[in-house]
Amino acid sequence: MQADEIAYRNEKFLDQIGGAVSEVDNSALLPSRSRYCLLITDSDGIVIESYAPEGLEAEFQRSGLVRGGVWDERVAGTNGIAMSLQSGRVLTVLGDEHFYNCFHDFSCSSAPLTDAENNLIGTITLVGSAHRRQEEHALCEQVVRRASRQFQTRLFRNFHADKLTGRVLSRDLKTRRSFETLVACDEDGTVISHLPLWRDSARPSEHQNLAGQHISDLKDLEITLRGPATVPPRRRVTQPNMPRISARVEKETTLGRLISEGGGLAIVADRARKLLAHRVPLLICGEPGVGVDGFARALLEEQSLISPMGLTLDAANSGAEADFKEALNSLDFLSEYPVDNVVPTLILRSIESLPPQAQITLERFLDVDPMVAQTKAEPPAVLFTTDKTWTDLDGKSTIPKSLLYLLGQSVVELPPIAARDLETVLENVVAEGFTDTVEIADNARDVLVGYHWPGNRREMHSVLREAVICGNGKRINVTDLPARLLARREENARTLTRSALRDALDSTNWNVSRAARLLGKSRATVNRWIASEGLQRPE
Repeated sequence: MQADEIAYRNEKFLDQIGGAVSEVDNSALLPSRSRYCLLITDSDGIVIESYAPEGLEAEFQRSGLVRGGVWDERVAGTNGIAMSLQSGRVLTVLGDEHFYNCFHDFSCSSAPLTDAENNLIGTITLVGSAHRRQEEHALCEQVVRRASRQFQTRLFRNFHADKLTGRVLSRDLKTRRSFETLVACDEDGTVISHLPLWRDSARPSEHQNLAGQHISDLKDLEITLRGPATVPPRRRVTQPNMPRISARVEKETTLGRLISEGGGLAIVADRARKLLAHRVPLLICGEPGVGVDGFARALLEEQSLISPMGLTLDAANSGAEADFKEALNSLDFLSEYPVDNVVPTLILRSIESLPPQAQITLERFLDVDPMVAQTKAEPPAVLFTTDKTWTDLDGKSTIPKSLLYLLGQSVVELPPIAARDLETVLENVVAEGFTDTVEIADNARDVLVGYHWPGNRREMHSVLREAVICGNGKRINVTDLPARLLARREENARTLTRSALRDALDSTNWNVSRAARLLGKSRATVNRWIASEGLQRPE
């Protein structure tokens, strides 16, 4: 790899780790007079730093253990760096466990390097002779594991430098194993972020769902706080008129998964959360199919406002006028006489289709700010959604201007999915829309990600559903996709490859006649190709 590319990757890595360089310092990790080489890679398995013992540089360089070395498994075969990146665990690849013979004399102990939010950013690896004692291999794993933990701890504390941070520890008496989690708390002592420090799939119950809990309420955990505070702060009593929301949206929530799609959704969601927390009526708009209704539900869910008292109405339905009037009466009653402190909520869909008389009723309702007038004990959470952009609503909508600008006091507009990370959108749509696991072939994924999606999220779900139905129900291949998605591909690139033949046979459960129809070939031609490629029907 060229020097300027290595320098760029090194600079990017240093930007990600900030001041955590001491944990990967070669003088601290390489014992004096050792015969080990220390490698630091980025998340693509590219070596950005290489430290070899003095006098042994040439020996390690001959084997590619230098800056710019590529340790992706597709290039270098089985190796410790690639396996650590893939598994997210500390491990050793010893001797002939390497794919290529030229590495059989080496032992590679690798540990993943992750940032304060558990995102993989690289690896740290000790490379030595494969013929050393087993105790030395175990010691190498212990060294890189400790460095990885210290590295992540420093990044977590730097990331939350303005917060109270600490460690919570539990022990499993049966397995004699300890579990440690880093936590960050706000000024009141409420956990706002937590990060487990173990690498496998263990899920001790004491370490689950820590966010939102007060640190003094954590049970069966040893708590060590950083800095002068040695006793967890007491829980403060907050005034009911002071809305509080968490500083960050948890990634595993519905809203967190939507934010991960990018396209400016993080900024949109941040504004919407604050407005909703202050009970400001919120208009959510966007192109048809972008998912305004799902975004509204995700907002309520994130602030724990989903309850039996919640109402959802569609203004386009017949009888919407009477239903809407009854809904507003219910909101007024529940606000004056709250039930178990449950916040009343209303989602009104298709606001542009609200009948004229209902528009007058809504205008009167919105023209009084309950927080200013102090007429309600608990203001309701009211969300309006529409499959139109604000420009369409403002320019040619059936909503009167007097009502439109009451609705438009707080507007968030969702970006089309073409402006987002389509790989992430695709993963989310599959997770939301299908209960069974659906696999997508690489060439089909390329087509889906390369399409412009004028119908947005709604169209993507319809295409995936069609592909699953028309395929084998388990895997989506390129031959299962609708013709309109494939029309933009170059005609001269449509050559039948081994993978295309496999896809067609896989989609049809090896029904040769149906596969031939998918490929636009005769059954005899497909049979000849099967024979020439040496393919066999799976058992």
